[in-house]
Formats: sequence, structure tokens, C-alpha cells
Amino acid sequence: MKRIPIRITATLMLSVSVLLLLCAQPATAEEAQPPELPDRFMIRGGYLYVFGASTEIQLNGQSGFGSTIDYDRTLGGKTDYNGFRIDAAYRLNDRHSFGLSYYRVLRDSNRTISDDLTVKDITIAAGASVNSSLNFDLWRFIYNYSFYRNDKVELGVSPSLYMARMKFDVSGTLTCSSTVGNCTGQPTSTGSTSEGLTVPLPSLGGYVNYHITPKLTSNIRFDWFYLKVGNSFTGSMFEFYAGLEYRLFTHFAMGASYDRLQVNADVNKSNSASGIGLENTWNTVLLYGALYF
Repeated sequence: MKRIPIRITATLMLSVSVLLLLCAQPATAEEAQPPELPDRFMIRGGYLYVFGASTEIQLNGQSGFGSTIDYDRTLGGKTDYNGFRIDAAYRLNDRHSFGLSYYRVLRDSNRTISDDLTVKDITIAAGASVNSSLNFDLWRFIYNYSFYRNDKVELGVSPSLYMARMKFDVSGTLTCSSTVGNCTGQPTSTGSTSEGLTVPLPSLGGYVNYHITPKLTSNIRFDWFYLKVGNSFTGSMFEFYAGLEYRLFTHFAMGASYDRLQVNADVNKSNSASGIGLENTWNTVLLYGALYF
């Protein structure tokens, strides 16, 4: 049997090795790119934790100014709340998208007050046991315009409209007429009052979306608003949002975010001494799941 020269054998082995290496080479740069993740439509929802809530409210009646109520200090209102939040977004194209969000914050309290408390046209006497609730519903309609976008970062501006609805209920075991300013020497009885307010708050904001990795994204946005209409309405709002989201699967992601919201409003009713003053701040943490299509 003829022996194959060592040089030929080595050359053959080298050729096979090179061929195998070429076959094992990764795909081209274009082929190695991860598949584009869908983001045309998004809906998300999850657990909302509200903390550090602070509310001052003043309800004026026909007889004059009411007491300024610090809902935490005066009435013992809860400063935290567990609830839910839901958001949805639709992207028309690379530049334009729309969003919608909703959540509710419910606070209640029970406290024996140490000073007379005037709410609208009744005064709750010192020593009364007071039950109250303060509910907020917050809707938000958003338009996003991306003026810069690539594979890593998206920058945009975002005019939007907040619709904030507040409902305040208070009842006390000892109430009297507030026309004389206090309850000393007056007959008292059980009484209650309530007030509702819906305020549209248009805002202008900006946002930054940054892809830390193809599946991990950070989001930062802020919104601001201020409006004064004669003596009938003064309102302002500021919101800051920061979050992280990880795309577990093609159509499903999980995330967490922090949000701080401040809203101030003074509303005076036409041809009336009555009106509402509101200063409200809270912080929220949202843990959510999101679907993408």
C-alpha cells in the first residue's frame, strides 16, 4: 500500500479545517441583528403603590372662606394606597404615536378634631368625630412626536391632556351653622357635605427612551402645565416619570416605574363666593406586565 506523504496529509487537514471554520462563521452583520420586536400596539397594567400623598383642600361656601384642610394632619388621612393602573399606546409610524392611561387613588380617614372645621356652609365643632374620604380619578390622553429615533435612543415631545376628577366627602357628629364663624354656644347636630371637581389640565412634556440592550429599555419623561384665567381659575401641574422594562418574550414584557405628580388648582364659581382650592402631591411605584403587537 502506498503511503500518502505527510505534507499532502497536513495540507488536506488544513483545508478541511479552514472549510469547517468558514461554515461555522457567524452570519453577516445584517443577519446577526436581533429580530425587530413589535411595538405597534401596547397595553399594560399592574400593581400601583401610592405613597407620600399630601393634600390640602379648601371648600368655600356662600358665607365666605372655609378652613384650609391638611388631609393628613387635620383629618388623619392615609398617605398610602394600593391600587392598579392601566396604559395603552398605538404607534402610527416612527414619528407619531398616541397613548391613554388611567388610575385611581382612594384615601379615607376617621379622626376626632381639636378645632372647629368649616367646610362649605357648615362648621364641624371641635370634639366631633369626623369621617371623610378623598377620591381621585386621573385620565390622560397623550400625543407623542419623535423628532429623533435610531436603534438605541428615541427623543420626543409630548403634548397631552390630563382629566383629574376629585370627590371629597366629610361628615361629623357635631355640626352647626358657619354664619357666625364658630360653634360656641350654638346647638349642634350630625351633618355632612361633599364636593366634586373635574379639572382639564393640558400639558407639554418631553421624553427619552434608551435601549440599554435590545430587550432592556429605560424610559424618562416629564410634563408641565400652568394656566390662569382671570379670577376664575388658576392651575398648575408637574409630573416626572422614570422606568425600566425588559422584553421577556416577543410579545410580553415586564417593568417597574417611579412617578411623582404635583397638581394645584383654585376654582372660583361665577357670581358666587364659593370655590375650591386644592394642592396635591403623591409618589407612585408601578409593577406591571405589558403586551406588544
